[in-house]
This record gives sequence, structure tokens and C-alpha cells, in this order.
Amino acid sequence: MSIEDILQALDDQCREECQEIFARAEQEAKQILERAKGEAEAIRQARMAKVRAEAQSETTSMLYSARLKSKNAVISVKEIVAERAMAEAEKELENLRSRPNYEAVLEGLIKEGLARLGGKVVCHLDPADKELADSILRKQGVDYEVLTDVECLGGAVVSNTEGRVNIINTVEERLNRAREKLRMNVSGILFEEEAKAAVGGG
Repeated sequence: MSIEDILQALDDQCREECQEIFARAEQEAKQILERAKGEAEAIRQARMAKVRAEAQSETTSMLYSARLKSKNAVISVKEIVAERAMAEAEKELENLRSRPNYEAVLEGLIKEGLARLGGKVVCHLDPADKELADSILRKQGVDYEVLTDVECLGGAVVSNTEGRVNIINTVEERLNRAREKLRMNVSGILFEEEAKAAVGGG
């Protein structure tokens, strides 16, 4: 075999080996690229999931905050409206004595006090109610004393002679006792439609 043939054979062999090396390198490069793409996609998906989770959390927080503000605003409005309604009720009671049924109201308040006491009673009244109270107490046939030492819109404070037991039945006191219940009733009436809508909306 001539030197030219040997050189040609070596050249051919070198070419084949180079082609194999290039082919393997290309294959490996493709695999590396595919893996890199897969990892990049996984990273992208993870970041997107994190961003979505953060956005969802922020949205939930904002929604909760908005609902809380809305609820507080509604409560505040209810309080204001209920207070106005109570103020109107108190204003109306300022003229209670001028109403035709006031005698019956005062009698009921006095009798309620008498029912819880025995023996002689002391009836503390506003001076404006002295004559009417005298008439009511005489009809009850009880031993009593009337003192005009209370300033009120109506009603009476009935006590025993020692002053240890006091049945406070003034209009103001009765209104204060019923205040929370009245506020709830007023709020319920004023916002009945809102409550129905809330129940209907689930």
C-alpha cells in the first residue's frame, strides 16, 4: 500500500470519527437544550403560580377589607338612624302629660310600684303630677305620702318609708331600660329590606 493510500485511509477514518463526534455533540446539545427548555418552563410555571397565589391573596385581603368597611358603614348608619329615632321618641314623650291617656299611664306605673311593696308607701313625683297621683293613690286605698322631689317627663318613684326599696318607674327610666330593645326594633324595621335582600342573596 502506497503512502498516499495510507494517508487517504487515515483521512477517511478521521473524517468518520469527526462526523461521529459532531453527531454525538449535536445530539447532546439537543438534549441539553430540551432539558434547559423544560427547566425554564418549570421555573416559569412556578413563578406564575407564585404570582397568581400572591395576587389571589391580595385580592382576598382587599375584598375582606372592603366587606368589613361596608359592614362597619352599615352599622354606623344604623346607629345614627336608630339614635335619631330614639331622640324623636324622647321628644314625643315631652308632651306625654298633655295626652288623654296619661292618667292611665301614670296609674299603671304607680300600681306597678305598689304591687312590689307593702305597708305605707312614699310616692316621689314631678310637681306637675301631684294632684293626679293623689287621686290615683286614694282610689288604691293605700297608706301613702306624696313628695314632689323628682323632675321627670312623667311616672313616679315608689318606695317604702325607709327608702331602702325604690321602684323607679319614671318615663325616662322606663325608656332607658327599653333602650337597647327599642334600638334593635328600630334598626330591624328600618333595615328590614336590607336583611331580606341579604338572606335572598345567600
